Amino acid sequence: MNYEQTLKDAKKDFEESILPGLQDFVRIDNLSPDFDPEWETNFKAEKAGFHLVNWAINQGVKGMKVELIKEKGRTPLVFIEIAPQGIDNKTVLLYGHYDKQPPLGEWDEGLAPTKPVIKNGLLYGRGASDDGYALFAIVESIKLIQLQNKKHGKIIITIESGEESGSPDLVYYLKKLSDRIGNLDLMICMDSGCKDYSAIWLTTSLRGMCAVECEVECLKESVHSGSGSGIAPDSFTVMRQLLDRLDDPKTSKVLAPLSVEIPQYRIDDAQKLADYEKEKTVTEIVKLLEGVKPLTDDYKEIILNNTWRPTVVVTGMTGFPAAEGAGNVLRAKTKAKLSFRLPPTFDCKESEKVITETLTKDPPYNSKITVKVICSGNGWAAKDMHPSLKKSFSESSKFLFGKDYYNSGEGGSIPFIAELGELYPKCEIVVTGVLGPGSNAHCLNECLNLDYTTKMIVALSHSIHDFCNQ
Repeated sequence: MNYEQTLKDAKKDFEESILPGLQDFVRIDNLSPDFDPEWETNFKAEKAGFHLVNWAINQGVKGMKVELIKEKGRTPLVFIEIAPQGIDNKTVLLYGHYDKQPPLGEWDEGLAPTKPVIKNGLLYGRGASDDGYALFAIVESIKLIQLQNKKHGKIIITIESGEESGSPDLVYYLKKLSDRIGNLDLMICMDSGCKDYSAIWLTTSLRGMCAVECEVECLKESVHSGSGSGIAPDSFTVMRQLLDRLDDPKTSKVLAPLSVEIPQYRIDDAQKLADYEKEKTVTEIVKLLEGVKPLTDDYKEIILNNTWRPTVVVTGMTGFPAAEGAGNVLRAKTKAKLSFRLPPTFDCKESEKVITETLTKDPPYNSKITVKVICSGNGWAAKDMHPSLKKSFSESSKFLFGKDYYNSGEGGSIPFIAELGELYPKCEIVVTGVLGPGSNAHCLNECLNLDYTTKMIVALSHSIHDFCNQ
């Protein structure tokens, strides 16, 4: 394929077709099932799904069959089959999702979750970057191959509507459609991030996760602090002691049983990334308040902390009145919700056992400790990538950005990637995406970098073509 022609065609289609389609997608207020109790009856998921289906049909891709699959009690799935064009021994599956996170709050002036606004090369709107662009980018990438009359293998596209709720139905659909899908040679997930917009970024690992609720009960009922303090244990004090079992309060280092030995080549990747980003500051990444210091000044260690080491944060607590109205009361109980990020290769089921045992053994003052696992999922670590893909992404990144691509782990989780790896053990898996600095996925003012997305479409198109033709 000719890179100049691919980029020219991609820019033209982006302006004329992709961008209008994305803007209309942003206007649909479809939420992931966990955030919309009426998702089965308000048909917003179907509305958004049919919008994607109709857009795809109108792109004129040869050999394409498009449908919205919906079973009772299950989230819809956009399923696309594109017949092989000259290559019968390769099958590529491309993944994205179109369900959205809730608005979260008041967006900046002039912006809104369902109001597409283009400003400074960014498209603002909920779902634009996470992960509404995926269907448009994927279909366009195949169209670009065909516009140059080049060959490609069988293409399967799955765009689910439940990823933000843990992908409850994806594996079910893939198993049910297994005869139509067949054996996979390559799978590309378009739902990850990039460290900046100056190169192609490939995700080499994703951390697993485990969320639990821990409740400490000390009293039958709350009492006046003057009467009870000094006699009965404070449930929050007990909670503090339990939390100290999980990580070092001075360093935030999580207990050893949740750790793994980090492969040397991933340590090398972290050093390469640290050298590349040495001029940046951690403040740019996580928006530290002025004067607040990171956990370490060693950027390589920061990268490994965020990608290959376990962490725990308290994401919520109940049992407390608002500080403004709190009286002098020794409260009867305290509940905390804890979010653990696990190393990519650590078994999430084992983490449930380790965390539960750590929190419940030898309870301070013989307090009543209850631990409930909310959810958990395994991480994922990439295998060494096929030479044809390495060459393709390298050439694409150099053409589009003037530099080679980068490998990087992600601190977040996409649990279904591990499931797909188990479902298709012989399949090459590539994870990439456009969620870069300022994209604000899940947060206020979510936006999509339009220029970077256009270039990623070019890289995606060439990688599929090159893999199929190697």
